[in-house]
Amino acid sequence: MKILGISCGRKMSNTEILVKEALMGAQEMGAEVELIRLHDLHIKPCTGCNACVVNLFEKSGPGDCILKDDDFAFIDEKIMECDGLILGSPIYEKSPSGLLKVLNDRMGPSHDVAFRMIAKKIRNEKGITTGRGPDERAFKPRAASLIAVGGSEWDNLALPMLHLFALPLQIEVVDKILVNWVGLPASIVFKEEALQRAHQSGKHVAKTVMNPIADAEYIGESGVCPMCHSKLIEIRNEEHNFPAICGTCGVRGTLQVINNKVKFEIAEEDKAHSHVLLSGKFEHADELMKVSLKPNPNIQELPERLKKYKNYLDYSKPPRS
Repeated sequence: MKILGISCGRKMSNTEILVKEALMGAQEMGAEVELIRLHDLHIKPCTGCNACVVNLFEKSGPGDCILKDDDFAFIDEKIMECDGLILGSPIYEKSPSGLLKVLNDRMGPSHDVAFRMIAKKIRNEKGITTGRGPDERAFKPRAASLIAVGGSEWDNLALPMLHLFALPLQIEVVDKILVNWVGLPASIVFKEEALQRAHQSGKHVAKTVMNPIADAEYIGESGVCPMCHSKLIEIRNEEHNFPAICGTCGVRGTLQVINNKVKFEIAEEDKAHSHVLLSGKFEHADELMKVSLKPNPNIQELPERLKKYKNYLDYSKPPRS
């Protein structure tokens, strides 16, 4: 049982301390633990070239990224290898560290478990037995705890964006921890309750992966969305057939205020649309194939239409010595 900790914060400061405390809890349960600090890695930003998706579906490959000469392969291997994840980040401008977003983008659709299942099915249907297909380790059940640390209550996007890292990987999020009013470096060591909470969280992740994932229990704050426990709900306008949608898992529903408490209600038949479920991911993949990845009927006109923009303006760049 391997539990991986990923800290998106400074060395020996609040986020790292909480992630280490959680790993100590996991280690108490017999887990082999490891810590990665994103600041120690060089991860190039995704260019959106879709080469990984082409490799996965059209070439029946593993969906490898074509960007090389950085540390993505290193952390990708560590994530595939682990059974549980402790993911922590400081909160900058209501969000996690931008380093996490860069990594999240690089994981991309090629790492989405539903996409990898579809690619595996295509290989089987074609009878392809040579070459590497999707990494089989991607399909094993895993659990995660998410930890966000901020100096105030400007935190609205922190936990939802941390959850978006686990969502495509189909990692069961069994805990979310939000710690506010911790602005000074390493001052978390004076918040004993937060340390104990992180320790408990690490133990819970380890305990979860030791049992069938169907028995997983979420121990964090319940949030508003009953599917992913997010508090982030987007209000839609009259043009849509539904008034509200979860900003994290995408499930659709309605909002009500009962006794001054907001309730997000989801019809039973709509739960399958949530992206925490494989059914929601398969639906998303089907939409992509039928809409955004469907070639325009006038595709032959593309070179001519691009001429208007190709030579318009030169890029402004900083001077180089």
